Order: sequence, then structure tokens, then C-alpha cells
Amino acid sequence: MAKIGNKMITLCTVAVGMIYTAGYIATEPSKAEVEQASKNITASMPQSKGAASTADSTAKNIRSIYKDGTYYGQGTNHIGSVAVVVTIQKDKITSVKITDCTTSYSQSYIDELPQQVLNRQSTDVDVVSGATRSTEDFQEAVQDALLQAKQTTVSYNKQNTESVTGNV
Repeated sequence: MAKIGNKMITLCTVAVGMIYTAGYIATEPSKAEVEQASKNITASMPQSKGAASTADSTAKNIRSIYKDGTYYGQGTNHIGSVAVVVTIQKDKITSVKITDCTTSYSQSYIDELPQQVLNRQSTDVDVVSGATRSTEDFQEAVQDALLQAKQTTVSYNKQNTESVTGNV
């Protein structure tokens, strides 16, 4: 078997690196394309239908974390975006659906993730091998929806002045 010289190995390595770089640059969407995709998804999503939250002046604390309702979230990166609809009932995630998936990989790669969110009641899902960025988009979308659903907590201190935490 013939021995390959160091010069040839170096040339091959450089050639492969250049081909990889050219392919990455050619397939990476521009910032304008990512922003346009984000605008298209945002425009197609209806507004949140979460229940309005009003604090009772005699209440000492609101103990739930989330408001009941249906919330829409979106996650975007350089390979595309994922949009979801999340339903909350009695402080539990009761439904998660992928409404749009414009990533480089088809939605079928991440179809199992909504069930994981329901089972774990968390955005902590298994990363899909080969579709890491799509998984990250999905997680970001669910986090976005849950952030909208966050309950406002009103508490009163000894001077009976109001302290508000959470989304208002």
C-alpha cells in the first residue's frame, strides 16, 4: 500500500475544509430571510386567549404559576422556526401542538416533543439527534408561550403595601 505524504494530507484537509465552509455559507439564510420568516409566522398567529388576571384586593397571594388559557409561542434561529400553541388548565400544561415548522428538517423529526412536554410538564425535552436546532426552536417556542401564561403574584407586606412580581 502506498504511503500518503504529509503534503497530500494537508492539501486534502484544506480542500475538505473549504468545501464545508462554502456549503455552510451557501445554505445559511440571510438575516433578512430569518426576519421575514419570523414576521410571517407572527402575522399568522392569533393573539393569546389567556384569561384576564385581576388581583382581589383582599387576597394575600395568588398561588398558581400559570393563567388558564391558550398561548402561542415561537422559536427561531438560522435554520428556520417553529411555532406552537400551548393550553394551560389548572396550572398544568394540558396540550402542546406544533402549528408551523419551517426548519431545515421536516416536522416529523420533532413530532414526539409535545408529548414529552406534557409528560414532564417542562420544556426540558430530549434533543433529537440530527435535528438539534429544530429541537432548540421547539423548546424556545414552548418557553415563549409559557412566559405569556405566567401568573402575576400580588403579596402584601407588614405595611400593607403591594408588591407585584411576574408578568403584569
